[in-house]
Amino acid sequence: MAISASVAKVSAPAGAVLDGMGSGPLLANRCRFSGTDYAATRRFIGKSTQNLYDFTLQEESEFIGFQQRTAMLGATCISVVDVDCIADYHIAVREKKDSVLLQIVLRGSAEIRQGTAVATVGPGQALIVDLSVASRKFWHGPSQQVMIGCDRRHLEHTLAKEAGINIVEPLRFRPLAVVDLDIASTFWSHLLTVCRDLNDPKSRFARGPVGGLAERTLRLLLLEAMPNNYAAALGARQSSPAVPYYVRRAEEYIRLHAREEITARDLVIAARVSARSLYQGFRTYRSLTPMGYLKAVRLDLARDTLLKGRAGGASVTDAATGAGYCNLSQFSRDYRARFRETPSATLARA
Repeated sequence: MAISASVAKVSAPAGAVLDGMGSGPLLANRCRFSGTDYAATRRFIGKSTQNLYDFTLQEESEFIGFQQRTAMLGATCISVVDVDCIADYHIAVREKKDSVLLQIVLRGSAEIRQGTAVATVGPGQALIVDLSVASRKFWHGPSQQVMIGCDRRHLEHTLAKEAGINIVEPLRFRPLAVVDLDIASTFWSHLLTVCRDLNDPKSRFARGPVGGLAERTLRLLLLEAMPNNYAAALGARQSSPAVPYYVRRAEEYIRLHAREEITARDLVIAARVSARSLYQGFRTYRSLTPMGYLKAVRLDLARDTLLKGRAGGASVTDAATGAGYCNLSQFSRDYRARFRETPSATLARA
């Protein structure tokens, strides 16, 4: 499920889709900061992002104004940012573990660099930026964009709970993938609906179960729109929600016997199909191999044990062996790769 770095190519701006915004600015009643002083704006950006962003102009006299309007949809932060300046400006972004940022450009254009990946984005286009890697953004003149910050673990939880996809490897988006909003029109329409509602002082989405549903829908549509290593599994689930019987048979066998030694042949016998059919079924509907699914189940069992804490008699060794692992070092490597923390760290937090 590796996503390789690439140079993102963009087509002509999909400006027609922006016509659906209406006459008023998005989140007009949710102003968080507005100013014409360059130094004050830099201080606000640094403080509000915990110095994650560094906003720079070559000449202070080139700055005209800045405004940020922000609303929360559950744990998802939605901001509309307007930068008015005469010349180009730069933004350096430091690393922020386990976070991603979706940027939707409404006005202006930018070149964004992250490692070996380079992308150019303009009006009517969306770009996903993995904040676990530092990046630089070079904006050309005045700009307006919608920015959606998401916690990677929340997106993974949505994949697991709402789409029924087992998460074995961390969710990864294609580096600096650019998508026209015309292609992601359902996501864009839902986002506009959310922004209009959150702009209302009596918003239904600001709290309660309706807001939770709106947030989960926004996450699912984002995952569907932006290329990532679980896109194939998500697409298969949506086009054919009925998982083949032989995949379910293998899954049931794994859940019942995960703590025991299981071979690939055991799964083929349990599923009652060929090894090739079983492999293809898991890759299509679970985005992993049958043995990868087994590893995911074992890691979840171990994590449940560790989260009960020492009060429940948990230890790292007991959690590993109780979940079917024979090699403690391999367990630690697999656990850290999946949950991005050590087993002992999970136990200490319990």
